[in-house]
Parts: sequence; C-alpha cells; structure tokens
Amino acid sequence: MFSFEDIYSAADRIKNVIHVTPVMTSSYIDSLCDMKVYFKCEHLQKTGSFKARGALNAIKIIVSDPENKSSSVITHSSGNFGQALAWAAKIHNIPCVVVAPNNAPISKLNAMRDYGANVVLCEPKDREMVCNNLRDTGLHTEMVDPFDDYRVMAGQGTIAIEFLEQIPDLDALLVAVGGGGLCSGIVIAAKKIKPTIKVYCVEPEGKNLQHSLDSSVRSWDPDAGPVKTIADGIRVLRIGKKCFPPIFEKCERKVLTVVSFHVQS
Repeated sequence: MFSFEDIYSAADRIKNVIHVTPVMTSSYIDSLCDMKVYFKCEHLQKTGSFKARGALNAIKIIVSDPENKSSSVITHSSGNFGQALAWAAKIHNIPCVVVAPNNAPISKLNAMRDYGANVVLCEPKDREMVCNNLRDTGLHTEMVDPFDDYRVMAGQGTIAIEFLEQIPDLDALLVAVGGGGLCSGIVIAAKKIKPTIKVYCVEPEGKNLQHSLDSSVRSWDPDAGPVKTIADGIRVLRIGKKCFPPIFEKCERKVLTVVSFHVQS
C-alpha cells in the first residue's frame, strides 16, 4: 500500500540530491484571479521536471535493497520520466532502457540518450506492451512505471511537503494530471499535513477524468490513443490503477479542464 510515511521517507532519501525548487508569484496573475497565486517551479528541478523526484526515489530503493537482484531498469516515456530515470540510473551506475513513442519530441529523445538511456522507439499505443515484453525477456531487469509505481508516487509527493513548508497558508493546490503519479502523491501528503486544503485535478481537453470521478471507476476506452495536446508530458489517456484511489478519495470532485487553445497560449 501507499501512505504519507512513504512520502516522508522519500523526502529524506532524495533530499541531498534534489533541488528545493523556488516558489514564484505574478501580480498580473493575482489580479486576473483576484487571489494570491503561487507557482512551484519544478521546471527548475534536476532534468527539468518534477519527475526526477520519483525516479530517484525508485532507483535509491532498488539499489539499497540487498535482496533485489536487478542489474538494470526499464520504463516507457515520451520524454520527461525517461530523462529522469536515465539520470537517476546513471548516477547509480545502472543501465537504463526507455521505450518511447516514435512521435516523442526529438529534443526529449536526445536528452534521454544524453543521460545514458538506451532508447527503443515504438508506435505510441504500443509502448507499454513493448516495455513489458522487453522486461520479461531481459535478465535482472526491473520495471519502473512512469506513474503507476508507489516508489514514484512517493517521490512526487515530496513536492507537497516542500511547498507547504515554503507557503504554509495555501488553501488549494491545482495539479496537472497525466497518469496520476504526481497528483496521487501530492494529495496524500497535502491532506496529511493540512487536512483542510483542497486539491484539484487539472487535465487537457479530451482526457475525461471527470467521468471516472463521477462514476467512481477508471472508465477509459482501452483502444483509444493518447490525448491530443501540445502538453506531451500529460498525453497519457488514463489514470494508473494505483494512482486512481487516492485521487478519487481525496481530490475535489470538480476537474478543471484546459482547452488546447489555452494550453498553447
């Protein structure tokens, strides 16, 4: 299972490597929203995204377990988590394979390779299948899912601990949702630290998370392709099986959907 204690342990595990990212404000945004808005700048994190937190936590758990025989790791990613896992694996001298969709941005594919990953390209809808097949045929290869992995979820949840230490008076958090690893970790940590805080899921148009929250089940078309959005990091259509329960149980029922025009602008 997954709890706040896992997130707290992750924070201690990764604290000497991960950046404490700054919080920024904008008087213009404040005036538009008629409230004080704070931005947690995880784009300034190692590898350029929050995903370094979860990836590093997973790798540190793997290498510290004397019973773990894994000598390499594998994941699937359109770029950000692949970069993060390759970076974390590299600093621990572990080979890393990333299965990536062939429509991933060239810049992100090159970045994964620069961090030392062996990148395997496939059709966008096949990346999980290809990843699982490579894992099953590899010797001592451990799968680290980019979002549906408790180790990853715990690492991402450390953002909430850090954010609430920086700005204790936060009333609500707006969290972008792809596979749900970030939001599930954040909502567990935030609600433990400050039970009155509200956590809202923010999704790109076409994801339809609202329907799943209304029906209380993960209800996505298994044959549907990725969400069509310029935000390539959250194109994954469905929420992970492990990520969905905390999101359903603890997040606000109202999902905030952003149309493509607003994402681009």
